[in-house]
Amino acid sequence: MSKKSTAGLSAFYASMPETLLQHPIEFVVQTLEIAYGSELYAAFDPDVQIPGPNAFKKDTQWLKTANTVGINVRTIQNFWNIIPYSFSLPAAQNAIHILPLWEPGVVASLYGPSTWQVNPEFYNPELANAFSHLNTVEKQLKVVVNILHLMGRSVGMDVVPHTDRFSEMALANPRYFEWLLRRNDVIERHDSALAEWVENLLWEFLIENGCAQNDIDLPNNSLDFFTQYPENKRLKALFGAPEDYGLRLYRRKKMIRLLYAEGLETAPATMGPPYRGLEVDPSPEARTTDEDGLIWLDYRIQKPEPFSRVFGPLSRYKLWETHANSSEWALDFAKPNVPAWEYVCSHYLEIQKQYNFDFMRGDMSHVQMRPEGVPAQRDQYYDLLGAVKCEIQKHQPSFGYFAESFLAPPGVMAYGDECDHLEACFADSTLGDLQSETVGTAHFVKQFAQYTHWLQTRRFAPCFTLMTADKDDPRFDEYYLNGNELRYFIG
Repeated sequence: MSKKSTAGLSAFYASMPETLLQHPIEFVVQTLEIAYGSELYAAFDPDVQIPGPNAFKKDTQWLKTANTVGINVRTIQNFWNIIPYSFSLPAAQNAIHILPLWEPGVVASLYGPSTWQVNPEFYNPELANAFSHLNTVEKQLKVVVNILHLMGRSVGMDVVPHTDRFSEMALANPRYFEWLLRRNDVIERHDSALAEWVENLLWEFLIENGCAQNDIDLPNNSLDFFTQYPENKRLKALFGAPEDYGLRLYRRKKMIRLLYAEGLETAPATMGPPYRGLEVDPSPEARTTDEDGLIWLDYRIQKPEPFSRVFGPLSRYKLWETHANSSEWALDFAKPNVPAWEYVCSHYLEIQKQYNFDFMRGDMSHVQMRPEGVPAQRDQYYDLLGAVKCEIQKHQPSFGYFAESFLAPPGVMAYGDECDHLEACFADSTLGDLQSETVGTAHFVKQFAQYTHWLQTRRFAPCFTLMTADKDDPRFDEYYLNGNELRYFIG
């Protein structure tokens, strides 16, 4: 920040965030005007992009020393409130990571996006009343990023390698996801041919119920519709206009019931070796009934290891083909599902361009599913998050990658060495797990020494983390209640 801007906001550094969020919009804008003068006016134009403080750098080294604050917009209600909240942050905290932006799915988790539409719950009607041209949540987000850039802060987005179980992405692009056929408590099939079955059922739904919009000219058959027809038209035909949230949800639920009746659903995302090999969890608590009366069963890993976990409401993109007739769920890493990779990379590139983000947080960056570990020779289809970074860097060379990886020992949370994996997917920095230990314990000192060694010898930077929502749990009270004055002082 400039001396002028720092002086204009320094009075707020000692304020509590909840106090700052109560300030009227007019007061916040006046404060910004004192700090930035006429520079502020361009920032309020959603058609203008204010460059971030590292936008013109030729590489991503800057992210290795960034002091980042993560913001869950739900906690502060809307995008605009990021601005008064940031008044409480000293200039040393020079990067802000905004948690996932998109409409959530059935469990309402921000990490289970159901569409590529920005979450309408983050819209601020008072901001629209004060500035009539900021009448959509998308415009408001663009202006917030502009202002944060003006304040000298880089802004990051989440890149999520999975979606809601029955997201619009999955229903509009069945071949980009893995499907399973369940009859009662048994998974009968999980082969690639199921995606074509899903396509045919949804095509029949479309013919029977008509397009969600009347001005849509459909192709002649299901194959052309799902493989050749532009996705933006396909989404409007299946669900409706992006702004018609009620219609989109109504039609999506009808499609879910149709597939549910046939026993078809996307295969759930997993964490930790062995990742693959699913079965239905037979325990009574693994059954849930949703608001529409549909009964859903949870899954578990057939041969679990300590960190094996199944995320039932989420589905990972299908990035590789499965071995033919493989009862072990084995993936063929020599056969990438190239259209799925291109689909995800192109969408995140457009999001970065549209909102001018400076870096990405890669969700579940620790996932490395090859049983043999990191290959000696990686290709462009090694890791999806790394592929997204590389695609965006063609447009923005300074675009960095902050990885959600905990630097666990080899073979614990990922096959092989996580450090090798982070280098292979071009991560610039990573969360690590220092936040799980109280400063000053023998284990903390040992870990800190190891992190320092990695910082000096590896191509990524481990983080010294003050606090993370991953530790917002009574099991970690010892961390919060002991020895954190020093950690806070360092931060």
